[in-house]
Amino acid sequence: MSSEKKLIEICKRLIEEKLHLPQNESWKQRDFEYLSEIIFDRTRIRISISTLKRIWKNGSIMPQTYTLNVLTALLGYESWTDFKKENVSQLAEVHEKLDETEPASTRNTYLPYWVLITVLLAICFFIFYQERSIKSFDWDSIVFKNKTNLKSGVPNTVVFEYDISKINFDSAFIQQSWDNRMRARINKDNHFQTFIYYYPGYHVAKLIIDGKIVKRDYVNITTNGWEALVDGNIRSQVPIYIAKDSIFHDGKLYVPKRTLINSGLSPESKDFFVNYFNVGKFAGASAANFTFETRLKNNLKEGALTCQYVQLTIICQNGMISVPFCNPGCSSNIHLHAGDIFINGKNNDLSAFGLDLSIWQNIKIKTVTQQVAIYANNKNIYKIKFNKGLGKITGLQYNFYGCGAVDLVKLYDGQNHLCYSEVF
Repeated sequence: MSSEKKLIEICKRLIEEKLHLPQNESWKQRDFEYLSEIIFDRTRIRISISTLKRIWKNGSIMPQTYTLNVLTALLGYESWTDFKKENVSQLAEVHEKLDETEPASTRNTYLPYWVLITVLLAICFFIFYQERSIKSFDWDSIVFKNKTNLKSGVPNTVVFEYDISKINFDSAFIQQSWDNRMRARINKDNHFQTFIYYYPGYHVAKLIIDGKIVKRDYVNITTNGWEALVDGNIRSQVPIYIAKDSIFHDGKLYVPKRTLINSGLSPESKDFFVNYFNVGKFAGASAANFTFETRLKNNLKEGALTCQYVQLTIICQNGMISVPFCNPGCSSNIHLHAGDIFINGKNNDLSAFGLDLSIWQNIKIKTVTQQVAIYANNKNIYKIKFNKGLGKITGLQYNFYGCGAVDLVKLYDGQNHLCYSEVF
């Protein structure tokens, strides 16, 4: 076995240990689904269940470096290269010590493998013990539910009520959304935990015990019509809120930079997103069958930033359909997300999503039995099918890199009935 493949095996075992997964030979479909979800929750990158099965079940496979980068991110590494540097040096030290201490006449070149197997068996025993401990939970005794302080709008405090008093565990957390930075440690003696939700949307909160998700609860933060929020930088967690009477200009949904500055954005800021949300009920439209039409642009002369990125998202009960656009030279940096499918521009051709965003672009997204067709100016530019059901459509979201604009929004259900219309 090559050193590269040995390192992949070590990476897999470390992930199993970290996530308290059973020995991979006994994995069932739900284990791969769980791992795929954890990867997406923590990295916002989707690795398909079929890919994970190939990696975990076929020891001879050599995954792409991009996939290895994502897997090692679960272990806290910046990249697969960083993981190799640290772990290759450790393996080299082990080999060196064995060579120094073992007499030349009795050296067995296979000894390091037996040492590794012994360590792995110990890890698997620990994982098995943890898995049994988790399975022994009194599931019916666990309470996990929430209520919002405000009927709609943001920021909005959400109160989680929980009861884990009958569970034995080492650590427990509530995580308010996909972002694992947004979590709080809880204990069995208390029964309430609150969070402020700064962004609208259909969030999935999680009760995590000893590293495993044991309960989920859905938090629907709605808006009263359209809301505009500004991320002052890419990693901001608390946005700038734009007053409702300042988000419509010249018959379109648009916030010029002077309004952003008056609302608190630094005049020197060269890295910000303007986000528009409309979250609520859309007459029961299903994500499996709908038609969405819109017109948008992100003109550099009107405040767009380099590459003129746009991310258009259909928010659903069980996920999202998120479609990117940019100027033609920047498609390597975009990604398309539809349910359980994630397509990255780094290793896929998404050049069709490169448009002249200095002028209005007519966009249509149409799904028929979970088959998504994307159109730009009446031309079909991409098709993709997602497998996991997304439930009902709960909201619409536009993310503009800089100051983008929208002047038409229409949503039809599977019977072509108009569910929502806005011409501003």
